[in-house]
Amino acid sequence: MTTMTRRTLLAGAGSLGLAGVLGLRPALAQAFPEKDFTYVIPYTPGGMSDNISRIMGERLAAATGKKVINDYKAGAGGAIGANYYMGLKPDGYSLLQSTNSFYGVIPAVTKVEYDPKTDLTPLVLIGDAPMVIAVSPSVGVKTLQELFAYAKKNPGKLAYATSGRGTVGHLSGVWIANRGGVDLLHIPYNGAGEALQACLSGEAQLFIGPEAAEHILAGKLIGLGTMGDKRWSGLPDVPSTVEAGVPGWAPRSWHTITVHSKVPDPVKQQLATAVNKILASDDVKDRLVKFGLIPGIVDLAGMRKRADDDLVEFGVLIKDAGLALKK
Repeated sequence: MTTMTRRTLLAGAGSLGLAGVLGLRPALAQAFPEKDFTYVIPYTPGGMSDNISRIMGERLAAATGKKVINDYKAGAGGAIGANYYMGLKPDGYSLLQSTNSFYGVIPAVTKVEYDPKTDLTPLVLIGDAPMVIAVSPSVGVKTLQELFAYAKKNPGKLAYATSGRGTVGHLSGVWIANRGGVDLLHIPYNGAGEALQACLSGEAQLFIGPEAAEHILAGKLIGLGTMGDKRWSGLPDVPSTVEAGVPGWAPRSWHTITVHSKVPDPVKQQLATAVNKILASDDVKDRLVKFGLIPGIVDLAGMRKRADDDLVEFGVLIKDAGLALKK
């Protein structure tokens, strides 16, 4: 990332000034930040997390006049990067690009060096990745409730394709089976692309994920619901699962920026305010929508609740799927 000089920064920030951009009181404006940021990316370059981190890093560098240096630590579904991050100084200058899996899934299925409730804090909601339930037209159902009825009459005959065991797609299938009181067959593939193709070809009947959108719009798959309580603008005619008759929490995939929980609270708030201002800009929202995300603004308390809820709810699904880490 390119470091802006203070003169360039103040000129670019205009009447807001650095304190306005960061949401700081003038007395604190010079206290933080004083040095460059390290941005740990726990996945390989080129994916969704990398794309998000590039946008956020560029904007944070522009807002602070400091470099934001991406440090890639991929492997073990993100666990390697998370464990590495825990060894960094908790001063607010190290950030972790993360998803809710770091709170609700990874600690339950992989040995990690952190407690998701006490060691990590999600700062903001960058965006929700819509988990869309798609079914092959060959099944002959058009609603989630019709799917439940069909599955009850045909136990074990409906298969759902996912990108692997322990993924949000896998756990979403467990959730559907639990909520509908039905038996579904899980077939893991090597990636979402293969899983989606299996549903399109008839090897499987169900697929859950945003990748199904273009095929729903083309009439090759039927959209039964977007998981959660909100519709997705990419599929405005597909109801949320709450609208489809299944109230309450549903599996979700969301992106955030995480910091050590030991980071001083005023610094956490300053960072959250700064990043939420970035996320509120129309051009950033437009870019996130193009990535297939549903942007949103959530405060620190709301993010903590999201993480804690997912820890509990995903924990139930992980146990039901037989994936819980043996302690």
